Amino acid sequence: MKGESINDLKKYLSTGRSLKICILDNNSVEFLTWVRKSVSPEKIFSQYDMILIPKWVWVEVCDSDNRKSYINDLKHCSKVQIIDEVDYLTLVDYKEAELYYLFLYCCYNVSRLVSFIKKNILKNRPVEDLDPYEEWLSVFYEEGLDQKKLSNGRIQRKNAGEISISVLSYIFSYYYSGSIDIITIFSSDRDTYEFVSKAKEILYKDERFKDRSNTSITFKSNDLLIYEWTRLGYIDEQNIHTFLDSYRQTRRIKFTRKKQDNSIEEQDKLIDNAAFLEMLKDSTIYLIF
Repeated sequence: MKGESINDLKKYLSTGRSLKICILDNNSVEFLTWVRKSVSPEKIFSQYDMILIPKWVWVEVCDSDNRKSYINDLKHCSKVQIIDEVDYLTLVDYKEAELYYLFLYCCYNVSRLVSFIKKNILKNRPVEDLDPYEEWLSVFYEEGLDQKKLSNGRIQRKNAGEISISVLSYIFSYYYSGSIDIITIFSSDRDTYEFVSKAKEILYKDERFKDRSNTSITFKSNDLLIYEWTRLGYIDEQNIHTFLDSYRQTRRIKFTRKKQDNSIEEQDKLIDNAAFLEMLKDSTIYLIF
């Protein structure tokens, strides 16, 4: 895992293969440590060519020895790499203005962050006159994100992980679409889903991006993983009640249901474990997030 340079990654992404990559969020790693005895990492990750973790997420992972150990063991399943946000510039071939817009659009769910970026980074200048990327990225991380001191002494930056995951996923989507077939984000954080979804709306309207080919970004929430594991037989009917009681709580789920006339309805609502159990038996339902 260590020692993988960003240029090695670019070379790997230029092989022309149809790669399947996943990006991990901290909350999903925590969930996967809980269920490890029931569903092994090999069953979950062996289908992916690469497992990627932004550095801002890796900092959160390292708050727990269990999470850190789980990630270190994933190297037996697939290629694992932690990506420093500073290296995002290399990944976009040094197109600093475009990288600025990716960060801006991935913050559009939080108006305070958008205001901070425009006031303290863009500073009413043409985007071509921005300070060097590494400088304004540091300003954004150190001064733009709300901070909270954790019990272990680490300073937590609110939404840092969600924003970094969103930007990285769109870098792969737009700059490596010829080599990547699947980009799946493992996360149950609604903010991560909303940040990616809002950015998608804006990118599809932006002249710089709207006509470019891109790879779709999909999600695997904890509920979608459970849904998948029951269909693959990793969790059998006799144990599903105990599994849900142990590892799942009531949460909001976005899903579709096929109606009798083959039309598709979309729903987004709180689902308790009893209702979720019924959903697992319903072949007309597809979970989105």
